[in-house]
Amino acid sequence: MRSAIKIGERVYLRPIEVADAAAIATSSHTETEPEFQDDGRVPTSVIAFEAWIRRHGATGVPDNIVLAICLRHDDRCVGTVRLGDIDWINRTAETGTGLFHADDRGRGIGTEAKHLLLEYAFHDLGLHVLHSMVYAGNTRSAAALIKQGYRPAGRLTADVQRNGAFHDTLVFDVTREEWEAAYANWRNRRASSA
Repeated sequence: MRSAIKIGERVYLRPIEVADAAAIATSSHTETEPEFQDDGRVPTSVIAFEAWIRRHGATGVPDNIVLAICLRHDDRCVGTVRLGDIDWINRTAETGTGLFHADDRGRGIGTEAKHLLLEYAFHDLGLHVLHSMVYAGNTRSAAALIKQGYRPAGRLTADVQRNGAFHDTLVFDVTREEWEAAYANWRNRRASSA
């Protein structure tokens, strides 16, 4: 585990590296699940991702933090988590999680990584409330957010265009206290199933 910021049972989080650009670009080109396909808000070539990663490593107070999700047993980067649009005065940010391959989804890897991100955001960075936005058709991600302590906070009408039609975006938010309660429940369920 190199440069680990947060370590879980199966995954750890580390700063994203330029070497991760190829995996991110490949994922954006080979995604087969419509709810996870690129919506046009992020770059999609290896060179564009390399530049994007370099910008995130620039000095100064960051307004975005992107971390790689790596498997502990082989250090392979399988996705990313992020804190975006960080408001250091009001201590808020938007979160996001993405796993590169469909085979890694539905196994709890994303949930574990997101809990590590929320621990980092609330405990290490001292943020107060986090929000996340999900394409309305992405019921799996919406359900995952609820399990992580988020609550529905609203809906943006016709906010995303997919296949020539506009769709709504669901907005969720979570406070430190709400996340801590959800995290304790998640850990208890994992311990009782082991």
